[in-house]
Formats: sequence, structure tokens, C-alpha cells
Amino acid sequence: MAPWALLGLVLAGLAPGLRAAESWGDALGESRVFGYAKAMYVADDKKGGRPNQSTLGVGGKLGLATGEFQGFSLLGAWYATSDLGLRSHDPRRTDAYMFDLDKRPYQLWGEAQLIYRQGEARLTLGRQEILSPLVNSYDYRIIPNLFEAATLSLPAGADTRLTLAYLTRMSGLDGLVSFSEFRSMSQQAYTSLMLDGAGRVDGSHGETLDLSRVVGHRGAWLAGLVHERGDYRLQLWNSFGRDTLNTLYGDGRLRHGLEGGAALVLEAQAYQVRAVGGFRDYLARLGLNADYGLWGLKGSYEHQPWGLRLSLAHNRFGGDGRTVTAYGNWGGYPEFVSMPYLYAEQDKATPIARSRLSRLTLGLDLGPYGLQGHSLLWSFTRIDPDAALLPGGAIRVHGLLWRARLTPELSARLQLEARNSGKSRYDNEFAALSLRYDF
Repeated sequence: MAPWALLGLVLAGLAPGLRAAESWGDALGESRVFGYAKAMYVADDKKGGRPNQSTLGVGGKLGLATGEFQGFSLLGAWYATSDLGLRSHDPRRTDAYMFDLDKRPYQLWGEAQLIYRQGEARLTLGRQEILSPLVNSYDYRIIPNLFEAATLSLPAGADTRLTLAYLTRMSGLDGLVSFSEFRSMSQQAYTSLMLDGAGRVDGSHGETLDLSRVVGHRGAWLAGLVHERGDYRLQLWNSFGRDTLNTLYGDGRLRHGLEGGAALVLEAQAYQVRAVGGFRDYLARLGLNADYGLWGLKGSYEHQPWGLRLSLAHNRFGGDGRTVTAYGNWGGYPEFVSMPYLYAEQDKATPIARSRLSRLTLGLDLGPYGLQGHSLLWSFTRIDPDAALLPGGAIRVHGLLWRARLTPELSARLQLEARNSGKSRYDNEFAALSLRYDF
């Protein structure tokens, strides 16, 4: 049965319970305008003789959502980003993610939805933002990742929620072939595999493989179960890309309160990635695989009267020298310790396999000190790739993040980061300042 037909049956099963008396005229009269405006400046001081980058971007989202008629509503949103004519004519001096792949500003009809709601159940059809550990809109510049999908979210018992989705196409900054256009999920899958013109692994000079050239244009299923009550949370997610990759992810969180407004928090996570179908067979012919995992632990101490949070986290990737990784595939970055994009070298399939990552963070909520809505976060991250895959590639990162809610609608964010590595492409100083107004 086709995915759309299956979700249609779910919709038909829910419909008899609705007996709303409103008209579409009333629903249209209840329409509301929403969105955000965002200005962002990114500066990247690169080492090793590489050109520095200085990029200003402005833009945002303008949307319209109707009221509900018999549980149905419509929503649409337009996204745009602009350089105000100030973008450098040298693409190397423009941030890689502010605009499209060709470093030019773009705009698109990013959301167009038919929504059906009954009680706590919700079915969304069309272009939409999606938030999950494995498929995520993740708006780290101005326009986020967006997906053409059918998404069903409904309660599945006490304190438990089930999400089911079928995704056909994606646009956005975590896509392989286009940020500004919706392309198939297989075409937008970003793996570490780089090949030369003869189809040989070439991490230094090859091009990243477009999976649609191997398996055709394929979609992906997403399923998630989240159980959260009080001081603990458990969740399990699976993304299954037809003929591409299957990822199973789970995590848990337990908070234990102490006297005086303090608490200890323990978190654990793990995921397993496997190539499936046509992509698995293709890799086997090259003597490669895409089977690897990750595990992680994170412990935190919180002291609410002081606004203090101290955390220590560790992640470890699995895999071997012939493993192709798909880190951050389709925008999901659930790892406790963030990994910058690393490039494979020579005849290596990935630089990520067997990497070890650790992060120490100190967070301070400035509310108790008279700055309500302001916070600071300092971090130190140590990234140790396997020396056999990326010799001399160890990275040390110092970071500082300031966030502020200036008014109920206006927020500000300043991120400073200094990376040091024996590989010059991972050696730089980075700053990003943004202002966002939500309406």
C-alpha cells in the first residue's frame, strides 16, 4: 500500500468523531499572520592562508494559518534570505550556509499544509518543518531545513506520544544538491563518500556521491515514541530511507532533585546506522559498508538559585576504515557533543569512524542576577579522530554563547568559537551574531 494511501485511511478513521458547526468562512475569518524576521552576521577568521569570510544576511518567514473547520485548517509560509547587496563577489569569502549552494540569496514557498486535528491527534500533509533527533529543521542560519511529508502525531498511552511520518523531499542547509529547491530524500542524503570520475574512493579530490544516481529518487519513513513524566524521559526513533540508510536511535534522561534547589541529571544515548537495499549492495561492490554506531553519556549538576549548570559529556563513534558515515543526515544532530563536518582524505571513506568526543560546559542563567532572560554558556570540546583515518586531525574548541530575550518578541544570540587543530581547515575563529523578531 502506498504511504499516502495508508495515511488517508488513518484520516478516514478519525473523521467520524468530528461534528464541528463552524463554516469555512468563519475559519478564514479567524486566520492569523505569523513568522519571524532575522538579521545575522557571520565572521570566520580562517587559518592556513584560506580566505576569511564576512557575511551579512537578512530575511525570515511570513506565514498565514486559517482557523479550524471540522478539525481541518490550512497553513502556508514563504521564506526568504537576502544579502542587501553587500555580499562579496568572491564566493570563498561568503559563509557556506547563509544562502544557497552557489552562495546566492534565495526564497521559496517553504510551508504549504493541510492540517487535521482531533483532540490531541494531528495529521499534517504537505511542506512543513519537522523536529526530531534524526530528521530536523535545525535553523542555524535564516532558512531552516524543510520537508514535503505526511506526519501523524497522536497520544499512545499515559505521558507517551507517537509520531509517524513519510517524507518524500527536502530543502535546506543539510541537503547535498540544493538548499533552495525540494529534492528527493535520497538525493539530499549527505554521506562522507567521495568518488573520482572512475568511481574510486578519493577523499582529497573526489565529489560527494549523490545517492539518487545509485538508487533513484527515494523517500524515507520516520517513527518515534517519546515517554516523558516528571523527572525522567525515554525516547526511541527510527528513520528508514528506502534503498539508502536505516538509523535506530534511543536516549534516556533521569533527574534527581537535591536539597537547596539543586539537582543531578544523567543522560545516555545510542544509535545504529546501516545501509539498506540498493545502497548497501553498491557499497559492497566497492568493499565498503555504512554500518556504524554511536553511544554517549552526559552528567550535569544544576543549582537553580544560582542559575548554574555544569555538564560533562562524551560520545564515541563506531565503524572502521571502510565505513561510510552519514553524520547529520537530513538535519538530525542528536549527539551530546557536536562534531564539525570533517573531510575524508586520500582513499579513506570517512574521517569520523572511531572518533572520541568530550565536552565540558558551564552555563549561567543571569536571571537571579537581575538580567531576566539572559544566559551565558562556556564550553570546551575535545575531538579526537582515529589517527589512522585522519592523522593530526585532533581539534580543540573553546566556545562562548550569549542568549537574551530582550522583549517577548525580540531575541538576540552571540556565538564565539575558537578552534585549534593540526589540520588548517579545522583551525579558525568564528563569530555569529543574530537578532530575531517573532510575530
